[in-house]
Amino acid sequence: MLCVRCRTAEVQPASVRCELCEAANRLDGRTHLGGRTRVPVRGDAVLRSPVALGWATAGLFALVGLADLAGAVLDLSTAGFADRVAGGDWTAEGEWARAERATDRVTSFWLPAYLGSIVVFLVWFRRTRVNAEVFDPYGHTMRRGWAVGGWFVPVVSLWFPRRIASETWHACVSPVDRRGTLLLNLWWSTFLVDNLLSRGAARVLDRAEEVDALARGYRYMAYSEIFSVVHAVIAVLFVLALTRRQDARARHPWPLAAPGPVPDASAPEKV
Repeated sequence: MLCVRCRTAEVQPASVRCELCEAANRLDGRTHLGGRTRVPVRGDAVLRSPVALGWATAGLFALVGLADLAGAVLDLSTAGFADRVAGGDWTAEGEWARAERATDRVTSFWLPAYLGSIVVFLVWFRRTRVNAEVFDPYGHTMRRGWAVGGWFVPVVSLWFPRRIASETWHACVSPVDRRGTLLLNLWWSTFLVDNLLSRGAARVLDRAEEVDALARGYRYMAYSEIFSVVHAVIAVLFVLALTRRQDARARHPWPLAAPGPVPDASAPEKV
């Protein structure tokens, strides 16, 4: 019988896990990863495919990005109508009103797509985190619950999800093939900047009272929505990349190695 955790080694007598995976459950605070304390992983991690959830998440992110793009076009149009009204062309008021009604319709589509993408993404994110415990029980510095909770706790939400994503990312590749995290870093940095720009633009628009200030606020909203489209594209690429990594890792397993000292590459080889 194969180990229920790594799916590669035979189980120990009277157990459902192999020797290395049993050792993973006994890790304590004396073991470190990159200067951070490892945490013992729970023994109930089960490998489940993230493919369907990954594609659903990517699809919802794409819908949100399309809605943001449509919102940016409408906001730029509305800003132009506001400029015309500010210049004394009151005939643009009707076009301004129609553009705002169109924006409301786009928002009514964007909101459920956005909320749905959050829910599906969190389910996918937690599943990939649990799968990472199966792939690499030694490579985690945070408990499983933070895969969801880390997004909602103030302050720590600025870096906890990124750390979990990084550990999940690296658990999916062979120790001799630790590919870079450029895509992961782009996803996280654009996520932070997108939130900052969206809140700033919404604040400018809410505080606008004069027509010219409203035009400026609409332009800021349009620019933030264009950046949201960029972030949505990167988020889709990240989700699909991590999903493919985990699927490939599950289909082509390699033996799990216990953590130990890194060999010195400069040392002479023994004959």
